[in-house]
This record gives sequence, C-alpha cells and structure tokens, in this order.
Amino acid sequence: MEITLGADRAHAESLNVSANGVYFSSKTYIPLLTRLRITLELPDGPGSTSRVACDGVVVRTEPEVEAASASEYEVACYFTDMSDSDRDRLESYILRHVPF
Repeated sequence: MEITLGADRAHAESLNVSANGVYFSSKTYIPLLTRLRITLELPDGPGSTSRVACDGVVVRTEPEVEAASASEYEVACYFTDMSDSDRDRLESYILRHVPF
C-alpha cells in the first residue's frame, strides 16, 4: 500500500484491512488524527492487481509516541472518503478472502 501525506509518499505494509479502515506497519511515526491519502493494491487474479484509493484519518499509532528505539509503528486508519466503485471493489475483495 502507499500512503500520502501532503507531498510526501511512502510505502507501507497492510496488516489487516476492512471496509472501514486499514491497520498497517510504517517505518515513520504518524501522529493521531493525521489525514492521509491511501492507495491499496489488491490482488485481482494471477499476475494482476486493482487499486483502491481513499482518504483516511489515523485513529491509533503504537507506540503512541515517536521513539528513537522504534524500528516501525503499527497504525490504524479509518477511511473517511472513498468512491462507491472503490468501496464495492474493496468489499468484494474482502468477501472473497475472509473465511466465514
């Protein structure tokens, strides 16, 4: 996944995704309530992917404060804006990959 904050872009690893948000690992500390632009790359089949773009806000970062000893941070982000077509694509992906 890719996160954008202003003019800065960074790649991050998603740990968990739902229709309402994403939990990801970041090498950079991102403060609570930071607004982000998020692009998720979803596997769509053998050798193909589809992209889902949305806006979100950081609702949790662990550790909670920036620490020189931290090599990475785990960040929870709530989706605040997503097109209907991207939401449908994300929900379809989740339903195909989550065991019930």
